[in-house]
Amino acid sequence: MLPNPDLKPVYDKVVWLYVFRDFSAKGDDLKAERTSLRFGLSSYPQLFLVDPESLETIGETGREVDTFLNAVRNAHVRKARDLKALERVQQADSRAEELEKKDSVELAKKYFADEDIVVRTRALRILAEKEPGLVAAKAKDLLEIENDTFRYEVCKALKKAGDVKAARALDEVAQNPKGSRNPNVLSSEAAAALETCGDMKSIAALAPRITRGDYKNSGTRIAIDSVMGIVKRFPKAKGEAKDVLRQGFPEPCDPKESDNLRNMCEAFAKHLHDCLEDLTGKKVPFPDPYDARGRERLMKAW
Repeated sequence: MLPNPDLKPVYDKVVWLYVFRDFSAKGDDLKAERTSLRFGLSSYPQLFLVDPESLETIGETGREVDTFLNAVRNAHVRKARDLKALERVQQADSRAEELEKKDSVELAKKYFADEDIVVRTRALRILAEKEPGLVAAKAKDLLEIENDTFRYEVCKALKKAGDVKAARALDEVAQNPKGSRNPNVLSSEAAAALETCGDMKSIAALAPRITRGDYKNSGTRIAIDSVMGIVKRFPKAKGEAKDVLRQGFPEPCDPKESDNLRNMCEAFAKHLHDCLEDLTGKKVPFPDPYDARGRERLMKAW
């Protein structure tokens, strides 16, 4: 898209920043990662417009020439007084580099409430590994920060902490990952944390992901496994869990679909079937083939 001659009218209307990562987590990649963390990037490629002073996103360009041109036309930059963004970022990078080099819990505590999201994320990673309980204590407020990479780290820390007090905050993110550039992943991270933090009420929050029977989405399996984790801790939830899981059997693939897709669908159905057997202690033959009739029999059997 970018070399397209139709973009020439906007070439000098924006300052272009290209960020490349090799995911080596060292040298230039650490610098590039800081930019990704600042804007909550966890999927690529991404194109968007940023205010040069506030660094707020002021336009989502999409990946087409027409949508890009339209975004530039409609973007409005506030009249700058003193451009201090570069200075703020440089200072923040210095604090982030300090955390990268020292990996200190005390330093992480000091910077955990830093004004810069990159510094906070670096501090969060240290605390998530070494003091997850500190993160769990502030779960609700932390999960309201609309930055995907930051919230992923919060969810991982909560899963490690296993604190049920975080259940309602995680339920909300699992159901409504607002302000996210990658809502499916954020919702899945919250669902994964509910395996150790969720309670009986959390099953209702996970249910929509399961009952859709979307075997192509890895987040569906995550939700199933989290329901199983909740039942292990709250055995009284077995009945509700069974009702949710039995609705998750996917519609069988059309015979014209690829072997890979049909195998994926059947493997997902078998995983769900195994979970129901573990949950109930009941043995039910898995249908061969897994077709519409077999699916109907399975759902009735449970």
